Amino acid sequence: MPDEDADKTNGDFNAAEAAAEFAAAVADEAPAEDARNYTAILEDEVEALGRMLAEKDEALLAVQDKAAATAAEADRVRVRIERDAASTVERKRRAVLVSFLEVADDLNLAVNELSSDGTAPALTQGVQMVRDKLQAVLTQHGAQRRPSLGLAFDPAHHDAVGIIPATADAPAGTVVSVLQEGYELAGEPLRAARVVVAKAD
Repeated sequence: MPDEDADKTNGDFNAAEAAAEFAAAVADEAPAEDARNYTAILEDEVEALGRMLAEKDEALLAVQDKAAATAAEADRVRVRIERDAASTVERKRRAVLVSFLEVADDLNLAVNELSSDGTAPALTQGVQMVRDKLQAVLTQHGAQRRPSLGLAFDPAHHDAVGIIPATADAPAGTVVSVLQEGYELAGEPLRAARVVVAKAD
């Protein structure tokens, strides 16, 4: 008669019981170590993700700094271009006004000549009207005649083309005659007046 161990060996295999026994054996042997390993892995992953996030933040800050620097440079270039353009426009404006001052000089000379040589009053009056209209246009564009006669000589506004001895009525250093009117624009000299100045002996 077969013994009990033989019967047990030759009996049906129960997979569920075997799996349960294996799981219990594994759980008894190293559950704490597996938990520690898993925690260490998670900590390493979190640390790696933290480093990646810091690197991304640094890269983002660098891009933002570069964008700010580019915007600031663009603003500087825009301001410089606007300033240069305004300077060019002002320079050309001054040149145009100076060229019209020469026409105004010629018209003043013509009016003086016509008034002194007995030319028909209607012609003299017509030329004078043209001169006055041109003077009004110059004034409209900011060109102002600057008085010189009887004032102290100022090299910023006067170009001395002659001198005469000083007298009691014409002290040394004063303008005694104006050969060509001076003009200014926005308080700055536009064209120096050509003058004769009194000088002490």
